[in-house]
Amino acid sequence: MTLRYTTTIIALLLLAPLCSGAAEPRDIADFKRQLSEQQKQIDELRAMLQIQQALLARIASEAKQPRIELASLQPVIPAALPVSKLETFEVQALPTAPPAVNIRKMEDSLKSLGSDVEKIGRNLGGIAFSGYFRYRFDAQLRHANSFAPGLQNVRSRYRLRLNLDKEFSSKFRFRLQLATGPYLSQLTDDTDFGAFGVKAPFSIAEAYVAYSPISKITLKAGRMRDAFADDSRFVWDDDIRLNGFDESIVLPIKGGSLFKSIELRSGQYIITNPNTLIVPPDSTATPSPYARAGFPVGSRVGAANLFHPGIVAKGDLGSGWSQQLIFDTQVWRNPNQFALASTSLAPAGLINTAIGITLPGAIAASSNGLTTPGGPMFTAPDFTIARIDYRLDRTNFFTLRGKPVPGYMQFQAARNLSASFLRDSVMGTISIGATKKFGDMRFLYAYALKDANSLIGQFTDEDMGTGNSSNSAVHSLRFDFGLAKFLSWQNLLYIQDARRGSNASQRFFVVTPRGTNTTFRYQGQLVFTF
Repeated sequence: MTLRYTTTIIALLLLAPLCSGAAEPRDIADFKRQLSEQQKQIDELRAMLQIQQALLARIASEAKQPRIELASLQPVIPAALPVSKLETFEVQALPTAPPAVNIRKMEDSLKSLGSDVEKIGRNLGGIAFSGYFRYRFDAQLRHANSFAPGLQNVRSRYRLRLNLDKEFSSKFRFRLQLATGPYLSQLTDDTDFGAFGVKAPFSIAEAYVAYSPISKITLKAGRMRDAFADDSRFVWDDDIRLNGFDESIVLPIKGGSLFKSIELRSGQYIITNPNTLIVPPDSTATPSPYARAGFPVGSRVGAANLFHPGIVAKGDLGSGWSQQLIFDTQVWRNPNQFALASTSLAPAGLINTAIGITLPGAIAASSNGLTTPGGPMFTAPDFTIARIDYRLDRTNFFTLRGKPVPGYMQFQAARNLSASFLRDSVMGTISIGATKKFGDMRFLYAYALKDANSLIGQFTDEDMGTGNSSNSAVHSLRFDFGLAKFLSWQNLLYIQDARRGSNASQRFFVVTPRGTNTTFRYQGQLVFTF
């Protein structure tokens, strides 16, 4: 038997290169036209494939029938290809149907073609767009007592982030992230519902170029996340971005039993540019902010910087287990400028000059120990922070509804080597599950203890801290539920207590002292990812 459906297969082969090899559009009009043509070709290919499948099914069930009219297949022929325009397929005795593998190959080819067209639709001129929109209900509650006033702040907030990624070549790529958020706080990209009909600011959160001369080396320059930022809410707030440079090199370990690679990372970030050559004398009549922040009179005020080197070791333990071990050190220069920027004495050169507008007040205050109540100097003489971070991942903690449930455990500890007391922070986290589609769930519990001289409060997480980003002990619980591939419902609860009270003999004063009533914070949010 012979089956005259080769014409259709030839048509498929001729059309496929036209679809997959289309040139990149030069402008939006060409792009839309080519996309429309490619979609039309895909529809025709799919229609032809359905005819092929129907013919093979009929051949298998009615092998004795010498002739098959396409009119009898009308129910399975798409409207895009009316029967009147198709020829009749004739069948001469066939012992068996053609192998199904050919059909599978055509289906795979069509899927690949559809995926390529979708990528073209998402990308314009080689730029990949992504991001998310988040709506959040945020409630902060605390009863008043003699140590601190009450807190009752119930509000709605939103955050929008838009990412644009461009690969110039195999070695160069560019990243831009635009985000909403007030200019006054560096710790949030959230915008509150309110302010009548005033438009919210939309600004550059990230902008950097990455260069990889070889596959294992990456160099970055611009505005970016810290080299060791990981969204764990321990050292860094997830909204913090820094200006500067970072480098990384990955060194594979051949035959390693515990670790398969070691990555060397380093970041150099410029935090401020005071542009002050001489610190004037301080007096009651003419206060000198820098003199009050501990900078010698008559000296030049240098920039505040962060140097952040470290090592990341990664290993595959087998049976779905993997591990990561990190050692890193933060070396801060002139950190008292951060304390100064959080007071009413803050000089314009620390922030306003860089962004070109004058802020109505100081940036977000920290809860670190200060030498005077609300003063411009940290109790810690400096910040040189050493950290260790160990994380253990498993792709299948257990099976739920026949599918593996992933999870991880993480422990972190940090010490400010420049401080003599209250200099340690620790955090432990366990997470089970992930939300990738409807019905997926994730549970997380974390406990964090951050002493007032250990981490710089202007940079560490403020959601967990709720105004007490350091000098705090916090229980964190989280439950996420997947509503769709692009949508998840997230619930976060923080139960926070202050760690230590002020001590004048140690020149140690905190904003929220020990004895303050427990602070409760709940965040319920919908996250739409695109």
